[in-house]
Amino acid sequence: MLDRRGLAPIHYAAYRGSLEIISLLLFEGANINYGKSERQNSPLHMAAINGHIEVCRLLLKSGARRYVVNHNDRTAAQTAADNGHFHCAILINNYVPREEVTYYTIPEFTGSEPKLPPPLAELFYEFIMMTNIHPVKVVFELPPVFLVDDNALKIVNVLQIMSRRIFNKKEEDTSTKEMLSFKFHYLATILFEIAKPNDVTSKKQTDPKDVFIQKISNNNNYLEQFLYDCIVKFSFKDSTLFRKMVYYMTQGMDSMPHLDIILLLVGNKRALSEESANKPPVTCGACEEINASNKCPKCKTVQYCNHKCLRIHSLMHKKECRRIRKDSKASKDTSTLAKCLSKLGIK
Repeated sequence: MLDRRGLAPIHYAAYRGSLEIISLLLFEGANINYGKSERQNSPLHMAAINGHIEVCRLLLKSGARRYVVNHNDRTAAQTAADNGHFHCAILINNYVPREEVTYYTIPEFTGSEPKLPPPLAELFYEFIMMTNIHPVKVVFELPPVFLVDDNALKIVNVLQIMSRRIFNKKEEDTSTKEMLSFKFHYLATILFEIAKPNDVTSKKQTDPKDVFIQKISNNNNYLEQFLYDCIVKFSFKDSTLFRKMVYYMTQGMDSMPHLDIILLLVGNKRALSEESANKPPVTCGACEEINASNKCPKCKTVQYCNHKCLRIHSLMHKKECRRIRKDSKASKDTSTLAKCLSKLGIK
């Protein structure tokens, strides 16, 4: 039943953020992509307008199409961003249906092995759904089982296939499919680098994840070169995303670090910054995860998610930490002197 504006009950439920009513309506067979309303908004648009992230998640899981546009040619993710609900936009843009992962766990031919071992499917799905793609965060979230036997090569292969497939989807919004394509390429590049054999001449066996973390923590040039190679090896050189990356890389003195470029254009850094414009989020000094609560024990200014992040960032932060403490001490000494002079009547 529709009202005079053509709005169906599922539109109201999505706009109000009612998970229970939406679940009931979907069970009764409601059209999840119904858009014949005054402004041609789908239920996903309606949830995005009010920032109902859990409703967006439910609708996406139930088959809502993110590429559907309203009368202004805006997708649900764009509508969410227009209304300042960037977490909804991030969820929608990064969403991957589970069946797209399940597809790779099924053998192509009778008797052949699947591209993705079925026991890894759930871990793989969680891995590709992550939205903070800072290299440190990616390493933290990388399941150890991915580095067992030849699992890494299988997962890298699946990520590369997914990168090509999403880029060539005609129905997807261009910016979304380019972003996801590069994200899969980026995750594959990091996993391939971590999975490289350690120095065989070394008697001490080291965790490949720790080796990678040490490289990017101790040598900023290594990280810059690694990310530069990741960008230039992206297959789709004619994409708008790749051209933007090249533009930011080639601005001379104004060129951006490669990590900042990736986090800005692919890792949702701009969206999170805009959402928290009035109250900048406290981010981890190592992996840039928001809401970091553990302070540097010495300078008390930089914050971290946990002790691991603090340890990783310690070498990079060492000089800055010393400078902050020196400035703080000088400021306290000046303040103390000013108080003493004030007591003596000297201004």
